Amino acid sequence: MQTWAKRGLQTAFVTGGLLMLGTGIASAQENVDPDAAPPAVDVAASVPVKADQNKLATPVKELTVPKVDRTISTDRVTSAVPTRTAAPVANPLIRQAGERLQGTALQNLVRGNTVQAHVDVPINICGNAIAVLANTEATADCTQETHRDGTIVTDGAGQALAGNVVAVNHILPVQITGNAIAAGGNAATQADASQVSTTGGDITTNGDKGAISGNVVAEQGATPVQITGNGVGAAGIAEANSTADTFASSEGDVLTSGKSSSISGNAVPVPLAPLFEVNGNAVAGAANATTDSVQTGAAYAGGKTDTNGDPATLAGNVVAPALSGPITVDDNAAAGAGNATAVSDTTNDSTAGGIIHSDGRGSTASGNIAGVPVALPTSMGGNGASIVGNALTDHSNDSTSKSGGEVYTLGDKSVLSGNIADVPPATAVDACGNGATLVGQAAGTCENDVDSVTGGYQGTTGNDSVLSGNLAQTPLAAPAEVYGLAAAAGGQAAGSAHEIKDVRSSGQPNTQDDNGTVASNVVTAPTAVAPQVFAVTAGLVGNTTSDTTNDTSVVAGDAPKAYGKKSSASGNIVQVPTSTPAQVFADGATLVGNNATTADNATDMKAGGDALTTGEQGSIAGNVISAPVATGTQVLGWSVGGGSNVNSAATNDLDSVAGGDVNSNGDGGSVSGNLIGAQPAVLPAVPGNTVSAAGITNSDVVTDTNVVSGGDSFSKADDASVSGNLIHVPATAAAGVYADAVAAAGNATTVTDKTSNTEAGGQMLTEGSGPLSAREMTVPVEAAAKVARIPVEVVGQATTLGTSDDTQLTGEDAGTLRATQLKGLELPKGVDSLLKANEVPAFHGIDSLDKLPVNQLPNPADLAAMTGQLPTPALPGVAQERSALPVNGGTAGLTPNVQGLPLGQVLEAAQGLIPAGATARSLPAVPSLPVTAPALPVPVQLPALPTERSLPALPLDGPASISGLNLNPTQGLAPAAGERSLPQLPVAAPAMTLIDPAHLFETVSGSL
Repeated sequence: MQTWAKRGLQTAFVTGGLLMLGTGIASAQENVDPDAAPPAVDVAASVPVKADQNKLATPVKELTVPKVDRTISTDRVTSAVPTRTAAPVANPLIRQAGERLQGTALQNLVRGNTVQAHVDVPINICGNAIAVLANTEATADCTQETHRDGTIVTDGAGQALAGNVVAVNHILPVQITGNAIAAGGNAATQADASQVSTTGGDITTNGDKGAISGNVVAEQGATPVQITGNGVGAAGIAEANSTADTFASSEGDVLTSGKSSSISGNAVPVPLAPLFEVNGNAVAGAANATTDSVQTGAAYAGGKTDTNGDPATLAGNVVAPALSGPITVDDNAAAGAGNATAVSDTTNDSTAGGIIHSDGRGSTASGNIAGVPVALPTSMGGNGASIVGNALTDHSNDSTSKSGGEVYTLGDKSVLSGNIADVPPATAVDACGNGATLVGQAAGTCENDVDSVTGGYQGTTGNDSVLSGNLAQTPLAAPAEVYGLAAAAGGQAAGSAHEIKDVRSSGQPNTQDDNGTVASNVVTAPTAVAPQVFAVTAGLVGNTTSDTTNDTSVVAGDAPKAYGKKSSASGNIVQVPTSTPAQVFADGATLVGNNATTADNATDMKAGGDALTTGEQGSIAGNVISAPVATGTQVLGWSVGGGSNVNSAATNDLDSVAGGDVNSNGDGGSVSGNLIGAQPAVLPAVPGNTVSAAGITNSDVVTDTNVVSGGDSFSKADDASVSGNLIHVPATAAAGVYADAVAAAGNATTVTDKTSNTEAGGQMLTEGSGPLSAREMTVPVEAAAKVARIPVEVVGQATTLGTSDDTQLTGEDAGTLRATQLKGLELPKGVDSLLKANEVPAFHGIDSLDKLPVNQLPNPADLAAMTGQLPTPALPGVAQERSALPVNGGTAGLTPNVQGLPLGQVLEAAQGLIPAGATARSLPAVPSLPVTAPALPVPVQLPALPTERSLPALPLDGPASISGLNLNPTQGLAPAAGERSLPQLPVAAPAMTLIDPAHLFETVSGSL
C-alpha cells in the first residue's frame, strides 16, 4: 500500500476515534439517557451573584459599581449570562462516579438508594445608592432567575435496603435593591427589581415487598430574604423609591409505598417556607429620610405526601413538620432630630406542605401520621417613633400563611396502625400602626390583613383493629399583637390601625370504629387565645390620638366525631377546648394634655365544637369527657386624666365559645355512652370606667359580649349497664366593675350600654333501661358580683349613664322540667298485692271528708259546714267498680265531700246495702287540695267504687300530688323547642254530679 494511503487511513481512524470519544464524553456529561438510574450521591451548591446599576459617591468621585454576573458553585465558575443564570445540574465527578457503578457488581451496593443535597443562594444587588459627603442617584431595572431540578425517581420494591432517599432541595434567594444611604450628602434611588428562584421536584420511590426500602427524608426549603427600598439619612437626605418582587419555590410531592413490607415506605417531608424581609423603612438622624416602596414576596415549599403501609410492619408512616409565614420589618419610620417618612405596601404569600395520605390496613405499626405544621407570620410595620423629630408612616400589609393540610389514613384490621397525632399551632404576631414620641411628633398608620392557617380535616378508621385509628390533636390559634397605640411625652403622637385577621388551627377530628379494641378514640385540646392591645393612648404633657378597628376571627379545632359500635374501649372522646380572649383597647390616660381614642372591636373566637360518638353494644365505648372553658376578659373604654381632657369611645362585639353539644348512645352497652362534663364560663366585665382629677374625662361604651361554655347533652342506653349517664358541673361567674365615675376637682362622665350573655352547659336528656343507666346528675355553680354605675365625687361632678341587659344561664333553664322528670304517675310494682279486692283507700288528712257518716244518715249541720270546699265545675273522673265489694265496714274511710245531699233518698237507697268488714287502706295525705269551691247542686249522685289498677282522673285545678306522689306531672308544662307535646289528663271528666245514686247502688247490690 502506498505511504500516502496508509497515512490517510491512519488519520481517518484517529479522527473517527477522537470524534467517538468526544461524543461519548459529551453524552455522559449531559446524562441524556432518560432510563439511567439517578446517581447514588448528588451534592451541589451554588451562589449565583448578579450586581448591577449600583452607585457610590464620595467627595472624590461618583462611580457606578462594576457589574457582576457570576455563579460560584461546586461545579464551575460561569461567566455573565444576560437573562438567566443556570444553576448546575450536578457535580460532574460525583455524577460520573455513580454512573460508572451502573452495570457492575458494585451496583448492588447502591440498589437505588439516593443521597441528594442541592443548596442554591442567588444574590441580586441592584439599584442601591450610597452617598458620603456627596450626592448620588441610582436608577435600575434588574431581574434574576435561577433554577435547579431536584426530581428523584428510584425504586426499591422487592429488595432490602433499597430505594431509600435522603434529599435536600433548598433555595435561599437574597434581594438587596433600591436602598438609599446618605451620610453628609444626598442619596436617591429609583429601582424596580424582580427575583425568581426555583428548585425541587417530585420524589418518587417504592418499597413494596421490601425491607427497609422506599423510605424518604426530604427537606424542601424556600426561604427568600429581601432588603429593599430602605432610606437611611445621617446629616443628609435619603430618598428611596422601590418596587421589589421575590419568588422562591422548592415544591414537589413525596410519593412512596411500603405495601407488604417491613420498615418501608415511611416518609419524613420537611417543607420550610418563611420569608425574611426588611423593606421600606426610613431612618433619619439629624437628617431627612423618605421611602415609598412596594414589595411582594412568595415562598412555596413541599407538596402532598402519599404512602401506603397496607399490609405491612412499621411501614407507610409519616412524620411531617412544616413552617410558613413571612417575618417582616417593613415601613417603619424613626427620627432623631430629623424627619422620617415611610410609605409602603407589602404583600406576602407563604405555603408549606400539603395533604398527607397513608394506609395501614391489615398492618402492624403502619400508616400512622404525625404532623407539626406551624404558621408564624410576624410583622413589625407602619410604626413611627421620634425624639425631637418627626416620624410618619402609612403602611399596608397583606399576608397569607398556610402550613400542612388535610390528613387521611386507615387502620382497619390492624394493630397500632392508622393513628394520627397533630400539633398545629397557628399564630400571628404584629406590631402595627403605633406612634411614640419624646418632644416631637410621631404618627403610625397601618392597614393589616392577615390569614394564618395550619392543618385541616383529620380522618382515620380503626374497624376490627387493636390500638388503631386513634386521633390526638392540640390545635392552637393565637394572634398576639399591639397596634394603634399612641404615646407622647412633651409632644404629639397618633396611632391608627385597621386590622382584619383570620387565624385557624387544624380542622375536624373524625375517626370510626366497629368491633375494635382501644381504637378510634379522640383526644383533642383546642386552644383559642387572643392577647391583643390596641387603641390605647398615654400622654405626659402631650397630646395623643388613636382611631383603630379590629375584626378578628380565631378558630381552634372543630367538632370531634368518633364511633365505637360493638367495640371495647373505643370511640371515646376527651375534649378540653378553651376560648380565652385577653383584650385591652380604647383606653386613654393622660397627665396634662389632651387624649382621644376610638376603637371598634369585633372578635369571634371558637374552640372545638359539638362532640358526637356512639358506643352501641360496646364496652367502655362512646363515652365523652368534655371540659370546655370560655372567658371574656376585656378592659375597654377607660378614660383617666389629671389636669387633662381625655375622651374614650368604644364599640365592642365579642363571641367567645368553647365546646358545644355532646351526643352519644350506649344502647346495649356496658359503661358506654356516658357523658361527663365540667363547663365553666367566666365574664370579668370592666368597661367604661372614668377617673378625673382636676380635668375632664368621658367614656362612651357600647359593648355586647357572649361567653358560652359547652352546650346540651344527649344520650340513651336501652338494655344497658352503667351507660347513658349524664354527670355535669356547669359553672358561671359574672363579675363586673363597670360604668363607674370618680371625679376629684373635675368632671367625669360615663355612658355605658352593656349587654352580656354568660352561659354554661345546657339541657340534659337521657333515657334508657338497665342497672345504673340513663341517670342524670347536675351540680350547677353560679356566682355574680358587680360594682357598677357608682358616682364618686370629691369636689367634682361624676355622672353615670347607660343601660344593662345581662343574662346568666347555668345548666338547664330554671323552672323547666325535662323528660327525665316526666315519669307520670308511677305506682310501685306489686301494688295489686298491697291493695286487695276488698279494700278501698282511706283519705287521711282531709278533715272535711271525715265528717260524712257512712253507716248512718248524714247530719245536715255537718254537711252545711262543708259548703264551698269541692272544686268545680270539673270533678275527678269516676273509675270502674272493683270486681268485689268491700266488706267488714271498710267504707268508713270513704267520705265524699258534698253539700245539700237529699237525706231521704240516701236513706232509702243505702239502707242495708253497705257491707261490713271492709278495712281501710291508707294512702298518702293530700296537703294541697283546694279549700274553697261552690256548693254542689242537689240532687247529686255518688260515684262508683274504684276497681283494681284504677285511679280517678284529676281536675285541671285539683291537687297535684298526694303526699309527694305526682298525680298530674304534665300540669302546667309547655313543650320546649323541639319537644313533642306531653299528654294531658282530661279536664272535663265525669263529675260526682249527674250520677244517679239509685243506679249506682243497684249496680253494687244487684237490686235496689
